[in-house]
Amino acid sequence: MYSLEWFIPDLSQTKWLIHGLIFLANISLLLFAQPILKLIEGERDSPTKLKIFRTLNILVLALHAIDIGLLRISNSYENYFINVGLSLMAVYAGLFSYSICSFFSRKKFGTEKLLDKNKVFLDSYSSRLVDIILLFIIAITTIYALIKIWGADSMLETTGIFGIVAAFLAFTSSIWAPDIISGLIILNTEILEDGDVVVVDGHPDEYIISKVTLIYIILYDVRNNHRTLIRNNQFIRNKIDNLSRIASTDGVRQNLVYNIGYPKIQGGTPEERSKQLKSFKNRIDRLFNLAYEDCNGQPDIKINQGRPFEWALTNTGDFSLEYTLWIYLERIPNTKITATIRKHLMGTIYKVNEAVYTASILEEIDLSTPTLNKISHLG
Repeated sequence: MYSLEWFIPDLSQTKWLIHGLIFLANISLLLFAQPILKLIEGERDSPTKLKIFRTLNILVLALHAIDIGLLRISNSYENYFINVGLSLMAVYAGLFSYSICSFFSRKKFGTEKLLDKNKVFLDSYSSRLVDIILLFIIAITTIYALIKIWGADSMLETTGIFGIVAAFLAFTSSIWAPDIISGLIILNTEILEDGDVVVVDGHPDEYIISKVTLIYIILYDVRNNHRTLIRNNQFIRNKIDNLSRIASTDGVRQNLVYNIGYPKIQGGTPEERSKQLKSFKNRIDRLFNLAYEDCNGQPDIKINQGRPFEWALTNTGDFSLEYTLWIYLERIPNTKITATIRKHLMGTIYKVNEAVYTASILEEIDLSTPTLNKISHLG
């Protein structure tokens, strides 16, 4: 029967202290990774980064245990597994350091915004520039640490790893550089932020900006309730309407179009025809006024209650008169919840449309487009 001492390698007190510190650091980071990331990242990337960090912790612990076991079996063992573990720790430290530095750069140089009733710090042009510099410094430091761990000092020469990395970045700059520059342009405009509702030219749906990263933007599709990813360079090539940034205090202006049949004007004199036309116009005015009065004061209809509806005859077609109704919405709330935006935008428009239909019944105005048949006599 083997005693516990048989499994423990014969190491100096200093080496045991180093191994103990590595074990302690890994176990501490494994246990406290979630609260630390939650403090730093909030809800931005916590689930994904938490899995990455914990996986690296478990791998390092496993490799460390294997290394100690092999030291007991063979004194000539050259610590390959512990070097792999230390390499993972260097990568871990780089990722973790970048997350912490990004958090403090957002807090120092970013913009503060109230989103879903929570105060958050968003990236700005200045904070993103700081992030890029930090990313470069941390990446170089991590590569240097990896070289030192494996004792490959020859790679520090001009033709070594840094020369290869520099050449790689130069040859691939046409791929990643436009997206980084476009991301900086987006942040520098200061009119596109997390939580804003936008409409991208060529796409009929409304989107909520979830996050602007170095390379891409994540959007939430309001109507279909799914996530959309688009590269920064492709995003700013289009015209972007930001519904969260209104041009006046009236609110977002939306329109509804109605086709109403031509009135039957049968007067024998101009005065009679003018009177009948005026009566028809009065009915149209009462129609939209009744709809406004019905919508005004209802909390689930998000219209600007201080701004009455507007309407006008916008087209005289072959089959009907086209009337356009303009409504003004309340300011869109700062939120990333698609259901809230749907109620605010689509829900309001649908309820206004229903109010117009109800008023048309009361005023005996037919909103259906009439179909006219042309009959020709042959022979």
